[in-house]
Formats: sequence, C-alpha cells, structure tokens
Amino acid sequence: MFFIVILLGAVSYMCLRAFKFEQVSRLNAVSVPFYAIGMFLFKAVWSVEALITMVILFGISSLVGWYQAKDAIMQDTAKFDKYGRPIKLIRAGNSYIIGWFLVFIVGMGLAALADHGLSIAYLLEEFSEDVFGNLFVVGDIATNNTWYLWEISGVSNLAYTYFLERKFPTLIDAFRKPR
Repeated sequence: MFFIVILLGAVSYMCLRAFKFEQVSRLNAVSVPFYAIGMFLFKAVWSVEALITMVILFGISSLVGWYQAKDAIMQDTAKFDKYGRPIKLIRAGNSYIIGWFLVFIVGMGLAALADHGLSIAYLLEEFSEDVFGNLFVVGDIATNNTWYLWEISGVSNLAYTYFLERKFPTLIDAFRKPR
C-alpha cells in the first residue's frame, strides 16, 4: 500500500511538472532518447514479424511525439548555461501527459501480446519504472526494458524534440554543442 501511495505521489508530481516552465536540457531532449534508440537496436529481435512491429511502433511513437509537442509553450530567457547556450523554458501541458500515458498503454499492450501477461504486480512494476524514468534521467538509463519499450521511448522522445524544434525554431540553439 505504501508503494502505491509513493507511486501516486510521483505521478502527481510528474503531472504538475508538465504545467510548469522547465529548462530544456540537451541531456533529456537529445542524449537520453539516442541512448534509448541505441538500446533498442542492441536488444532488437531481427525477424520479419519484429520488423513489421518496429515499423508500426515507429509510426505510433512518432504520432505520440507530435501530439505531446502540440500544446507546448516555450519561453525565452536572457540567461545562458555554463556552455554559453541560451536557456529556453518549456511548459509541456496536457498533451504531454496524455501522450506519456499513451506510451505506457502501448507498452503494456505489447507486453500482454508478448505473453508477459498483465498482472497487477507487473503493471505496477512497469508503471513505477516509467514514472522513475520520467522523473530522473538515470531512471531511463537504468531500466531493463525490452526492445519495443526502448523503441517507443526513444522514438516518441526524439519526435517530441523534433516537433518542438519545428514549432519553436530558436529552441535548437539550446541543444547546439558549445563552440
């Protein structure tokens, strides 16, 4: 019971963060998603069925990333980080939270199809790993996900960043390598 209360508190905190302006970080927006893509490629099962699943998941994850960026609002600041990059603030909004839940639901659906079953214990474990990964960068890196969860996470996060950059062209300045 205590675990569930902690988990619900973490979910609430994560949802509240989506409505605050937070500094865009190159680590969260670029490095962690590319790490997830690397893990996906490393853990992928290379069969015809898996390739079909990969293509479908790529499309779904890209759409989720687009949807998550839909309501985002960017705020410029006059400040720079220690590398000389401009600090940009993003407020993700409702669509980000809904997209995050969609990623979780798709992942759980795939787990059920892959014969993991959907016991309450399994759902809580996966949900807590997902929340932990969303709250702390190390949480994403430390999880032992299957290839399809790495793909969903990596592609949706890269798509989110891509669509944010399309919506706010000056955002890319916050990701550039320092000169």
